[in-house]
Amino acid sequence: MHLDFFVVMSNLAGLFFLIAAGFLGVKLKLLKPEYVSTFSTLLMNITLPCTIFVSLVTREYDPKFIHDSLLIIFIGLICFPVMLYVSKFISKFFGVPKSSRGTWSFCCAFSNTGFMGFPICLNLFGPEGMALSVMHNIAFNVHIYTIGAIEMSRDGENKSTAHKINFKKIIFSSLNYATVLSLIFYFANIKVPTMILTPLKYLSDITVPMSMLIIGIILGRTSGKELLTDKNAYTSALLRLIIYPVIMSFVLKLFNFSNPLIAAVTIVVNSMPAASVTSVLANMYNGDIDLAAKVMFVHNILCMITIPAICAVLL
Repeated sequence: MHLDFFVVMSNLAGLFFLIAAGFLGVKLKLLKPEYVSTFSTLLMNITLPCTIFVSLVTREYDPKFIHDSLLIIFIGLICFPVMLYVSKFISKFFGVPKSSRGTWSFCCAFSNTGFMGFPICLNLFGPEGMALSVMHNIAFNVHIYTIGAIEMSRDGENKSTAHKINFKKIIFSSLNYATVLSLIFYFANIKVPTMILTPLKYLSDITVPMSMLIIGIILGRTSGKELLTDKNAYTSALLRLIIYPVIMSFVLKLFNFSNPLIAAVTIVVNSMPAASVTSVLANMYNGDIDLAAKVMFVHNILCMITIPAICAVLL
């Protein structure tokens, strides 16, 4: 599989323009920064679950998809802890302060699979790419709210407050409900009536523009001058946006998968900027909130170049 840089760039240009719309909306005071909370709730609890459901139930049943799904989940179950603990090990060599290493490692290991990964995979690879990215996200959810949260909480070990990990909330989430329900419908080959599927598709269509607008609003509520001077944000970007996708590409190509989308989706999803929930979790688990904000800003700016480059060079 080979994707031309300019083809990828043209496919992603519309998404980046949506980010710019959110950014300018805040700067021009057409949108309020506090809208992020409402939009994110709508996205995570309604439109994104609809996107997950529609992406699977509208696919023609293919027994090979079971094999591909299990494989991409297994890859994720290995990749995320490896990236997290390798990042933690090398953080001191990058000069990351001990009080920030958990947050820095978290930012290096976990990408924005939902707000950016899903829309971009859908844009580049179609419904099959989206479906595989949903499967990969199962492994993501298993790790980000467990070992990821635990590592981030280590930055706040000397703080007076603590926040326990809510495993019940992790397991019983709207995204997980949608994933399980869609898998049941897909593998049981249950046809969804048009009168139900049509409104679900309408809601699904909102996911991509809303995801990009949310990222733009998040960037718009920050002061770029203050957020562009932390070297730790750039070192985390080096690992998250370049080094890890490159290493992943070389390793995955050794296996010569029968479905090239397995490697392609894994590489693309893991070339996204730091997870959108980074700042939220840093606040919940006493991580380095300032570093999280700086990382989110730097990663989202740089990824506009690195994502097309990664897709063109590695796929």
